[in-house]
Amino acid sequence: MMNTFISGERQYGFVSKFNYVREAGTSGEQRAAETILQELKKENSDAQIRTEEFSFFAPQIKRSFFEVTAPYHKVYEACTFGFCANTDENGLEADFVYLENADDINMKQANGKIVMLNNYMSRTMLEKLVKAGALGFVSFSGTPIDTGKKRLPTSKNLGQSKTLAEIPGTCIHFVDAAEIVEKGALRVRMICEQTLVEKTSQNICARIEGSDKSDDILTVTAHYDSVPQGPGAYDNMAGCAIVMELFLYFCEHKPRRTIDFVFFGAEEKGLLGSRAYVKAHDSELSHHLFNMNIDLAGQSLGGTVIGVTGDSSICRQFEALAEKCGIGMTTRSSVWSSDSNTFAWKRVPSMTLNRDGYGMHTEYDTIDLISAWSLRRSALLLCTIANYLANEEVFPLCRQIPQEFLAQLDASFSTEK
Repeated sequence: MMNTFISGERQYGFVSKFNYVREAGTSGEQRAAETILQELKKENSDAQIRTEEFSFFAPQIKRSFFEVTAPYHKVYEACTFGFCANTDENGLEADFVYLENADDINMKQANGKIVMLNNYMSRTMLEKLVKAGALGFVSFSGTPIDTGKKRLPTSKNLGQSKTLAEIPGTCIHFVDAAEIVEKGALRVRMICEQTLVEKTSQNICARIEGSDKSDDILTVTAHYDSVPQGPGAYDNMAGCAIVMELFLYFCEHKPRRTIDFVFFGAEEKGLLGSRAYVKAHDSELSHHLFNMNIDLAGQSLGGTVIGVTGDSSICRQFEALAEKCGIGMTTRSSVWSSDSNTFAWKRVPSMTLNRDGYGMHTEYDTIDLISAWSLRRSALLLCTIANYLANEEVFPLCRQIPQEFLAQLDASFSTEK
């Protein structure tokens, strides 16, 4: 029955409705939320369909400026790093040093300087720079072969916060960063000015109440927002199509356990939708047994990985289910970089399905690269797993999360202000 019900063409048609940018807090994201609601309500089922709004802060960049002042002079295109401190109107000028990967030896040179480093800038890294006495930092984006618009730096942000961080930061392009190092920049000046504005996003939820084990809750989730660079068909409207397909299946085949199908907003801003969800549902989290998340799906060529943040025995069980339905995939027991982390942080075992693909976070992430064949296979695999979890007499998965995973998650989420 499942094999004949799941449709790749129906999922492809769903993805085709969202071929536009859906950055969190914008009219594009709001438009997508309204379309998802309409699609859920078309089923005319007894599912409990609702919208859960939440607010967040976003940086509004006012000024960005970066120049080398010694031993040569040149102004470079720059973009103020979101959520970092402002400089005064004249900017911050100081000696400059390139710290590479911010290893302990290089970090000893940071005191009193504006520093540049390779690492992805996080609040943890920023705290390390502040402790080392750095006055400001420079990050870079792009590749050495970029041309045209790609030759400009890409905006970057620290994690979500209601306040600006301790020191200013800016981002320049890779090619400019390489030139600065090659030419031996010794002193630089930067101007950073931004304000924080409050914005609204929403999670779209559809709950199907279980028949005889309704106190047990499973979640099937994906985020529907995109980055501003492209329409995000692979990342992650294809994942939303899979969630919608499973919703349609369980409307027709009522599960024993309750399933909440959730389309998260603002994932690209720092897992904000899933964080708002666990906060709103804190009183019922003890009844949540497992989170099935999808993030990156739908392209034809590539392999499928299910990352499990839970006991390694879950991987073996999912592999057996995949073999049963004849769909190849691999599993990995680890902390995954998606909304599943939020559930695991709250001690709910979780997984994320991730399929290889091209164009994530770029203008190339369009429906042109999405495959109905691939969508059907991923949905069939996840529906097999969901059906197993929703209907077994005794819930079949271990609910203990390894301590090393919990330590990683606690450290990661504790850095968010």
